Amino acid sequence: MTQQEAVEIFESIKTAYDTLKEPKYKFINNEIFRYQYAQILSISVYLKDNQDYKNLVNGMAQIIKKINRTMINNEKNDWRNVSERGMNKVIMPVTKKRDQPVSFPLQWVDEKTNETCFINNGFWGVKNFMVMDVLGYFLLLKKGENLLPQEPLPIFSDLDSITRREKELDKPNYIIKYPPAMNEQDVDYFKKMKYYVHFTDDVFRKFTSSTMSSNDILNLLQETSRVEFKIVYPVRLQTGEKAKSKNYFMNLFSRFFEFGYIDKETRSDGIIQSREYYVGFNTILGEIFAHNLLSKNYDWVEPSFYTLPYSAQIFYRRFLIHNNYLRTQLNLETIAEKLNLTDKNTSNLIKTIEQSALKPLIEQGLIHSYEKEEGLHGLKFIIKRLKRNQLNYEINRGMEGQ
Repeated sequence: MTQQEAVEIFESIKTAYDTLKEPKYKFINNEIFRYQYAQILSISVYLKDNQDYKNLVNGMAQIIKKINRTMINNEKNDWRNVSERGMNKVIMPVTKKRDQPVSFPLQWVDEKTNETCFINNGFWGVKNFMVMDVLGYFLLLKKGENLLPQEPLPIFSDLDSITRREKELDKPNYIIKYPPAMNEQDVDYFKKMKYYVHFTDDVFRKFTSSTMSSNDILNLLQETSRVEFKIVYPVRLQTGEKAKSKNYFMNLFSRFFEFGYIDKETRSDGIIQSREYYVGFNTILGEIFAHNLLSKNYDWVEPSFYTLPYSAQIFYRRFLIHNNYLRTQLNLETIAEKLNLTDKNTSNLIKTIEQSALKPLIEQGLIHSYEKEEGLHGLKFIIKRLKRNQLNYEINRGMEGQ
């Protein structure tokens, strides 16, 4: 790390700290704050003579001491969502860009299998990923009767069983109308599904830490449900005593889910204020998604993750969330491709990646630092993370010095 990089980390964390409302301990994310504190301690060699740095270390230490004494928890972030690994690895974000029309189906080549993959019937971005995180968590809570299942509950035994199921689902016997307002017969259709979830606007808002209106939630669910994929999907399958990921080559286009809703509260002017939703994972892609979750093929995200800039969320999903590597090396071209960045100006591209992805990830404690180096294939970024025990050590070491 260079002196300049240490200063940038310090200034970023100090800015976040200074903008906290008073009393500061009531407005922090406990885990992120502790991670940032560990980051501040790790750059002490570069800033030990800086009085502002000393003041920040002391202020953060006092907050952590207060939290430890009173056992105060941040009520806004007392749960986490699950995020299915296969989806994060293979779903390519596709966004609408000005003066760049997209013709569907859009295709790309899977880098590991060299197979052509497709997305059809709509765009896909961070909010769609968020929807799948939340729906996946709902499914696990439903299967575990309000607890996460302790043991794996796989749907498929091998790749052949997935192929057979895909053929069975090739002839749907029910078509949800759009908009999918339902009657009691429609509700019975969902209740007969083996893998479905039921929730309200309020529950969706809680698990996304959002203030979306009922119409916003409805539109987001509808948008997410319409997008179709034909891709190579990694499936966690039991092989002997161990579970391993195997690639399933989808033969048909498939959506993640079907859904319907019931209007519950309507204002006098006709505006719908509250709805109930039924979501069924009765497609081949939906059942593979459910299978991976029930096979414990998931990671965790904090609700605050969804407040990060678009590029930061995509970067974390595509490169980091599904592994524990302390050092990840990525070429500039690889990052641009995975984040669907099309700026041909290299300087602008680098600035976008740093400002919109890497620095926000540092601020939230999801990465520790990054470096840039020139390599054989051009510029590369080296992303660094701390081990959990290293993070705890840095915090404890700093507390001892206060």
